[in-house]
Amino acid sequence: MAEKIKLTFLGTGSAVPTVNRNHPAMLITYKDENLLFDCGEGTQRQIRKAQLNPCKITRLFITHWHGDHVFGIPGLLQTLRLNNYNKTLKVYGPVGTKRFFSLYKELFIGKGDSLKTEITEVSSGRFIDEKEFFLEAQKMTHDAPCLAYSFVIKEKTRLDKKKIEKLKIPNSPLLAELQKGKKIKIAGKTIDGKKLTYTEPPRKITYVLDTSQNKNINKIAKDSDILICESTYSSEETELAMEHSHLTSTQAAEIAKKTKSKKLILTHLSQKYETKKQQTQILEESKKVFKNSEVARDLDKLEI
Repeated sequence: MAEKIKLTFLGTGSAVPTVNRNHPAMLITYKDENLLFDCGEGTQRQIRKAQLNPCKITRLFITHWHGDHVFGIPGLLQTLRLNNYNKTLKVYGPVGTKRFFSLYKELFIGKGDSLKTEITEVSSGRFIDEKEFFLEAQKMTHDAPCLAYSFVIKEKTRLDKKKIEKLKIPNSPLLAELQKGKKIKIAGKTIDGKKLTYTEPPRKITYVLDTSQNKNINKIAKDSDILICESTYSSEETELAMEHSHLTSTQAAEIAKKTKSKKLILTHLSQKYETKKQQTQILEESKKVFKNSEVARDLDKLEI
């Protein structure tokens, strides 16, 4: 059975928070990895509300350095320091991240502090490649250097446990050979590993915030299982969205459809869309183009 990827929407608002929506932040949990995407003001309190442990965060991904996406970083760093965070926090972001993050640490933590961080500036393409997963980025079009990210679980060959049990194959190093598709002999009988394995397809989550329409969105979002996309404005405000380098609900839906994504989750809603009726409008606009759409709410959780 595939290991679950867990998503927690810590903040689903935009530049101005509301009663129901905090500044942008989302956590992806996969095995021992806890990946925080953006860290708007109040994120560490949202983490507590979600009953999560901030000291388990392993990596921080910054889309861009606008305040609503990064004002929570000083507080998070202080919390980690005061709770004796014993990892190295790996931080990724667009050009300028090393300078800005170092300033934050100097201002709020101090140069001589023991909190360990490792900062990497990202441009485009794959920038993390682990055994089971990788992350890639593409540049977006906004009024500051900005990135969209994809988190991808790699394709995996797995053994069919039911077939293994039926053949009464013991738990031993021979199972690893079968998983590679090799033939083995047990009690004089040849067993073909290729007949006992199946391919677990890759899984992909894409995070697109603060951008106007551009060709790189289609590159990064292609074949996403879940596309998390900003929907700052309704389709009635297309010109305003263009003026401020943002997307509308309809544009987000068109991206999901064009990239053959399986599910679209709309986030980064403007403070204008606070009532249930207004949010229903955003959702209905999206569903006209892409049926499997949802509007994210703070502290929503999802597993795939």
